[in-house]
Amino acid sequence: MGAARSYASVPAGSWSSPCPSGPPAFVFDIDGVLIRGKRVLPEALDALTTPDGRWRYPVVFMTNGGGVCEARKAAQLTEWLRAPVTADQASGGGRTAQGLDPRVVILSHTPMRDLVPELADVPVLVSGRGDVLQVARSYGLRRALHTRELGAAMPAATPFTKYPPAAAEKENARSQPGRTTTNTTVAAAADTGAPASSSSSASTSSSSGAGGGEARGSPASSANGADSSAPGPGPDPVRDLGLGTEYRDAQLIIDVLTGGGVPARSPAAAAVAGSPPVKLYFSNPDLLWANEFPRPRFGQGAFAHMVLSLHSRLTGGGRPHHVTFFGKPNPQPYRLAERLLLAQALRMGLPLPEAPTGAGPASGADSGPTARGPPFSGIYAIGDNPAADVRGANAAGAPWVSVLVRTGVFQGPGPNCDVDAARIAVDDVADAVGAALHHTRSHRWHSMR
Repeated sequence: MGAARSYASVPAGSWSSPCPSGPPAFVFDIDGVLIRGKRVLPEALDALTTPDGRWRYPVVFMTNGGGVCEARKAAQLTEWLRAPVTADQASGGGRTAQGLDPRVVILSHTPMRDLVPELADVPVLVSGRGDVLQVARSYGLRRALHTRELGAAMPAATPFTKYPPAAAEKENARSQPGRTTTNTTVAAAADTGAPASSSSSASTSSSSGAGGGEARGSPASSANGADSSAPGPGPDPVRDLGLGTEYRDAQLIIDVLTGGGVPARSPAAAAVAGSPPVKLYFSNPDLLWANEFPRPRFGQGAFAHMVLSLHSRLTGGGRPHHVTFFGKPNPQPYRLAERLLLAQALRMGLPLPEAPTGAGPASGADSGPTARGPPFSGIYAIGDNPAADVRGANAAGAPWVSVLVRTGVFQGPGPNCDVDAARIAVDDVADAVGAALHHTRSHRWHSMR
């Protein structure tokens, strides 16, 4: 490998594995770690390419991106990483004869599947680009509705948005490859007989954006009152700024939240009707993410801030009654990753010691003094965003080990982040894997040569 690269780490004595005899496991972020915009980072190929096409340890890819189904993202990763596969790998190791197993992919909205028992037959409004509506329906949200459908039914509600024919809109949605908006905001509303909720980017009534009720018998346009007309001639300030979709979604989400599930109803009328609060879910809290541009760009967390700020301004400082964020650094994806890594280790036939009692997760439904943690010596979470990847892994507790790279959001100054310090900080994902394996062997940090 050449000269040693820069690294930093938390002192070894500040962390110890509750199950040191277990195998290591790896959780890779995607944007800023394996790819940068449309470019696959060469270090990713170095880190994940093996002579026989097999991985010796369980691997999961966990991203705050989304807007596509897990199988499609697995296919993208297979192509990007040139993952060599053979037929006999179908039973383990995170790969199948066709490529990466979709079960090793966790998107920002993947944990929202847990909301399906509650929201399967509830009107849910979904917002975002890509295949978010198809994703929501594939999860089992049978009454999911997209904001573009709601807006097209009552165009006066979003006067600065132009709605193309349905066929053109569908083609446009599918022409957004890669990281699609996944600010999945879902609002679940009461069954009021009118449009009720909004969601952003592929999620369910409480996890994919803003979801809520949908029009019963198409009351959306009639509830709107007057027929709307297209914006007059001259420049359109919203579209000129490129804010058409975000403007539309924020407007409709706020309408649904303040109208108690009915966009055209006033907050006062919603209060008189005794409408229960609409639940709001965001699937991606990232304020920043990395693409080809030299500096990080606003992520879907910026949209969440916008919606919550607008709601506060309109309601005199109020916050929606039920707001839930999914995605890193929240606990749901980490608990799901633990289950997937364990299932993968069992399929691979790895020897797994029993983790001691009390070594369970630091938070979540499985936490507590009698909980048993995953039987891994370390789960190495490799990411580029201190506020998401590092903060989430640190909060998840042992055996999670946060590993920070400098190929994405984090660019310094200094070798590690001062606010959310990773246990290991290196230049890139290839060094991260090497450092993790070294850490596994010795549970002490030494410079990699």
